[in-house]
Amino acid sequence: MDNTRDIATEYATAAGNKDYERLAQLVHPNSTFTGTVRNETHGGAAFVDGFRNLAPVTIRHELRTVIADDDGAAILYDLVTNTEVGSVLCTEFLTFQDGLINSSTLVFDWRRWPEVLQQLQAGGATRLRTRTA
Repeated sequence: MDNTRDIATEYATAAGNKDYERLAQLVHPNSTFTGTVRNETHGGAAFVDGFRNLAPVTIRHELRTVIADDDGAAILYDLVTNTEVGSVLCTEFLTFQDGLINSSTLVFDWRRWPEVLQQLQAGGATRLRTRTA
């Protein structure tokens, strides 16, 4: 992979597939994750752990589009959850350094996100519905 579009697409795919090993390979060790998140994270491991923390409610990411130039990319995707909420529309604005993702600013549809968090914090599995589509 040698362009931001390819890296961004691979990143979204790895995150949605819960392929944390591949995700860690795509994220710069000094990366940051900000935006509509409870806590800003610093460092590649913390960046990837944010996705791990959502694993109990994540089914997949359905990539809608990637817009990229030489310095950055924007990815638009549906975070498909196994909660009553279903999908949450998300956008990440990515910057790159040394061919790796250096930062992500996440913006998502906040209207139903508190319900997802509530189910996640309540232990997930006991309050989640079975959802495969």
